[in-house]
Amino acid sequence: MSRSSIGRCSTWTSALLAVLAVTGSAQSATVGSGCDGWISAAGSGRVETERPAWAAPEISEEVWRRVEDASVTEDSDRRKCLLREAEDVARARVDEVPDDVDGHFALAVVLGLRADREGGRTKVRAASGLLEELRVVLELDPEHAAAHHLMGRLHAGVMRMDSLTRWIATHLLGGGALAQASWDEAERNLAFAEARAPQVLEHHYELARLYQDTHREALALEELGHVLERPVRSSTEAAVAAKAERLERAMAGR
Repeated sequence: MSRSSIGRCSTWTSALLAVLAVTGSAQSATVGSGCDGWISAAGSGRVETERPAWAAPEISEEVWRRVEDASVTEDSDRRKCLLREAEDVARARVDEVPDDVDGHFALAVVLGLRADREGGRTKVRAASGLLEELRVVLELDPEHAAAHHLMGRLHAGVMRMDSLTRWIATHLLGGGALAQASWDEAERNLAFAEARAPQVLEHHYELARLYQDTHREALALEELGHVLERPVRSSTEAAVAAKAERLERAMAGR
């Protein structure tokens, strides 16, 4: 395999498996952690992190706080530490209650972040685990909005690849389940999530991206408007709002 092909594989994996948490500028606090360097947002002028919309009440604060912090820190070692801890907590919950939908979804979020942010065998293991957890969630709860959102993003990610990279991804990187990906399936899942959980900013933003990719700019701008009109409650939501504003400006030619 050529170096350029390997590079495209890495790009695909990162783009395809990125999930709800995105890069932002704020950091949250403060459940206990073995990872050094936790910083409180209190008094800093940054966004104070409340429970984000993606984190159902049943999802442990020990998980979502670590996910939020890992998604915004620029310290790669601390990020890895936070995500390892979050995965351990989430797996313990799944082991304790195998039929807990929220436990499996929390684990899917963590695995998605690890697949996005890490490399080598860890990336492959996490990506495989993400797909497995999404299947479990949708089997237990076929109307789980956030799981549909993640599945829609996976399909959209495949459709954004060139044909060579798509072949490598679906034949060599364990993504065979997505070999039949389509824009229609991506839209079905993303639109389902947006309709069922409109309070989640990321649902509107990713649907807007799909509309832009499929040349429906009026619908894309409408969804971006939904992002920008809603209150921001966490560092990740602030990052989504910033991305939506940049995309809106780009589409308007400003």
